[in-house]
Amino acid sequence: MSMSSDGSVDLHAFDFPDDTTSRAAKRVPLKLVAVFVLVSLVWIFASDQVVDAIFTDAAARTTAQSLKGIAYVVVTSAVLFLALRFYVIKLNAEHAALEDAWDETILGWALAMDARESQLASHSQRVADLTLRLAQHAGIPTTELRTIYRGALLHDVGKLGVPESVLSHPGRLDDAQWALIKQHPENAMRMLAPISFLHDALDIPHCHHEQWDGSGYPRGLSGDAIPYAARLFAVVDVYDAVTAFRPYHASRTHDEAMAIIRSESGTHFDPAIVTLFSEMMGLRETLAPVAHWR
Repeated sequence: MSMSSDGSVDLHAFDFPDDTTSRAAKRVPLKLVAVFVLVSLVWIFASDQVVDAIFTDAAARTTAQSLKGIAYVVVTSAVLFLALRFYVIKLNAEHAALEDAWDETILGWALAMDARESQLASHSQRVADLTLRLAQHAGIPTTELRTIYRGALLHDVGKLGVPESVLSHPGRLDDAQWALIKQHPENAMRMLAPISFLHDALDIPHCHHEQWDGSGYPRGLSGDAIPYAARLFAVVDVYDAVTAFRPYHASRTHDEAMAIIRSESGTHFDPAIVTLFSEMMGLRETLAPVAHWR
């Protein structure tokens, strides 16, 4: 990753880790093959000698050889099952460790983004946690929560392509500065699209500034054309922005923030999600700690 003279990141040189799976998932399980071959050889040579030593009658020996073949299938199947079970458990553990490592990396990116704007301390973490709560309240399947959480953490990653002078501007932005800010969803798409494991998490970084009535950006999507995760996140993002201190406005109370969100239901926000968010925030004092995907 390289930094330009204006403090923005060169998007063409943005250096994300390669999208790779565990090496163990790609290599041939040679140990498994070796165990199978070893068991087969031992069985063939040892069992023939045992049969010859025990049975002298030709008919009995033939019957024993048939039973030996059946026993061979049963024993080798059991060995293969146990070996495969061990191998799958090992792969699952390595996959989980890899997923956790990616999550830690993504959190690091989010903290780096927030550090560029001092007034946004912990903003990405807060909105990611609250979006996760809202997704759970909305009944999103547990299997999709990790993707939503990642998208929420990375919602402003495209701002790495915006000059520092614009991000740290103390007052209202002029038209030119605002145009640069509005590029950050497309910046995010260019930065994250090459990373295949993040494809499902692109909805929030790319579409969280779309509005229900079609007046948002970057594509002017409206209604159900806006991805559901982005509609969830949009409410949370505004709530956090309103209740947190910013150089251009004082922080508002929870009630004031909720009044703003309800007033924009059907224009900025999906009305159904505003209702869900209102329900959830009404229960906020009794909510259990946020539960992730495990």
